[in-house]
Formats: sequence, C-alpha cells, structure tokens
Amino acid sequence: MPLLHSRKNDTARTLPYRSPILRRRNSEESESPSPLSSNMHIYFILFCALFVLIQTQAFQLIQRVWSPGYYSPFHQENQNHNWCPNATCNNSPVCQPCRQKFLIVIATGRSGSTTLTHMLDLLPNVRMAGENNAHLRYGLEAMQNLEETYEFAYKHTDGVVGAWKHHPIPKQSIACPIQKMYEAINPPPMEDLMSRGYNDNLNTNANRNGNGNGNGSKGEEKDLILGFKTVRFHGKEFLDEEGKGDSLLLAAKFMLENFPCARFVINIRGDIEKQVESWQAAFGTPMDGDEVRRYNRLLVDVASYMGQGKARVVDMTEWIQRDSGVEVLNDLIEWLGFVDCRYESLLHSNKDGYGIDRQQVSLGKNCHYPGN
Repeated sequence: MPLLHSRKNDTARTLPYRSPILRRRNSEESESPSPLSSNMHIYFILFCALFVLIQTQAFQLIQRVWSPGYYSPFHQENQNHNWCPNATCNNSPVCQPCRQKFLIVIATGRSGSTTLTHMLDLLPNVRMAGENNAHLRYGLEAMQNLEETYEFAYKHTDGVVGAWKHHPIPKQSIACPIQKMYEAINPPPMEDLMSRGYNDNLNTNANRNGNGNGNGSKGEEKDLILGFKTVRFHGKEFLDEEGKGDSLLLAAKFMLENFPCARFVINIRGDIEKQVESWQAAFGTPMDGDEVRRYNRLLVDVASYMGQGKARVVDMTEWIQRDSGVEVLNDLIEWLGFVDCRYESLLHSNKDGYGIDRQQVSLGKNCHYPGN
C-alpha cells in the first residue's frame, strides 16, 4: 500500500536547502544599491545643475534683449574713459558729447600761454590751435539764450507745440555743435584734407598739426586730442550775473557740460610785476597789476571747481626756469597720461611780441598716449 505524504512534506522535499550564511549574504545584496542605481543619482544631479545653468543664462539673455537700455541709443557710455574717466556723457542719436577729446589752455595775457600751447602741440596725437578772440562766449550765449527763453522750453521733456514748436531735445545734445565749431576752426593740414578718401572720423595723415614733428602718417582722427588756448576766459562776458559778479563758476560749468571729455591747463604767471612789464613792452599800453591778481584768483577757482582730475594749474614763473622748469611741464604731461614722454628743453614763443621758436624739441622715440 503506497505511503501517503502530506503536502507539507512534499514542499519541504522540493525546496533547496539554504544555509544561514547564504541567506544573510543574499539579504545584504538585496539591501545595497546596484552600480546602475548610483550612476543614476549622479546623472540626475548633473542634469539638475545643467538645467539651472541653462535657465540662468537664458534668463540673463532674455533680460538683456528685453531691457530698454540694451537697444536704447540713449545711454551714458564713455568712449574715452582714459582721457576723461569722470565725464558725464548723455549720449543720444543727436549727439555723443564725449566722442572728441579736448585739451584746453586757459590763461592770462603775457603768461607764456603761446609757448605752453606750442609745447603741448608737440605731443603725439595732439593738434593745438591758438587764440580765437574768446569765441567761447558765443557758445555760452547760445546756451543761455535757449535755457533762459521761457517760451522755448529748452529742457521740456514733452516738447513744445504752437509757435515755439519742437520735439524734446536730448540732454547735452547742444554740446556737439559747440564742439564742432572748434573742430572746424582747427582742421588738419590742407594736404590731409586733399587726400583721397579723407574722412574726419577715420583717416588722417600723421602730421595732424602740420609742424613736421611726426605726430602721425595715416593715423586715426578718432584718436586725436583737439585743443586750443584762450586768454580771454576771465572777460566780463564769462562772469556770473552778466558780468557783474566776481566768479567764473557758471562759465566753468558750461565748459564741463559742453566739453565733457576735456582736460584743462590753467596757466598763470606768479610774478605780476614781470607780467605787467611784458605787456607794456609788447603792446605799449598799461596793465593793472591788481586786475591780473584778480584774474589769477578767478582762474585758480575754476581749476578748483573742475577738480584735480580735469584741471591742473601751472605757473609760468616756475616752468620757465632754465634748469628745473622743464620738469614742471614733464609732470604736466605725465598727469595728462602720456607715456615715455619727456621734454629736454623749452621753446620760447612771443619773445619779441609774437615770434615763433622753430627749434626742434624731442619728446623721446617711445613717447605715446596709450588710448582706451
């Protein structure tokens, strides 16, 4: 008679035997992550980091594209930050007031300003002009006429309708026609203007100032430092309160706004007695020493108002000295930012009235202005 087996015995006979050690090992293997699972965590972290990076870059790009300032022609970028780092430049499609670099000498009569101007004219990429009979006053009067005429509403941001109709005038845009006037009366030499393809924004021959000093042969006019001198800045037309005041600060403010990328050399003569004698000898007319002292004070106040980064006062009594004077001018051109430039001697203009000193003065073969 066949033996009867219970279901329990059948199950026990068919299942393989597993030792306690093997069961513990299998349990540990099932609890530890697989290599594939670990890599997935790393990939996920990298993906998240990449996603954040792409999202950030995309957001910045969208912000730049959609920002009103990105495509706006109205901005305050300074094109010549090395020459005029603290300039206020309100650019618009009408005017870029910091486009042209200027070097302006403001002085009193018989203070050596002509000699100083000729010395500065020797610097590379500098084209200095002489007197212009206080032509600045016409720019000042033009600005005052527009600003003080109530009906014209020069600074009105919505424009004007009616008899005085005009659209809003971009801020600081009058600076360009005022500057252009000085560019027009201080042009490159005629041989440059006659050159085929000459463009005042791009090409110019090296001899920008026409004095044969090698200041360029096919340079770039946009790198030019344009300059002039005036000994009439202290005239009554420049004084505050329509000539009744005793300050040139409004005129100085006009210069900073309309020549924002200018450096100013304020030249005085400390030896007033010698200055009066020189005036008498040159022109045969008396000169009031007290008035000269007043002019000097007004000009020193202008330099103080403009600040050390924009204006430097020099005294002819110091820089005309035979041994040490040239070092005063070397300090001046170092302040202007010229590199490897040193005067070895001085010119002497106006020795016999308005004579010209034609001696050659070297600044060194490596003399240059580094630009922006």
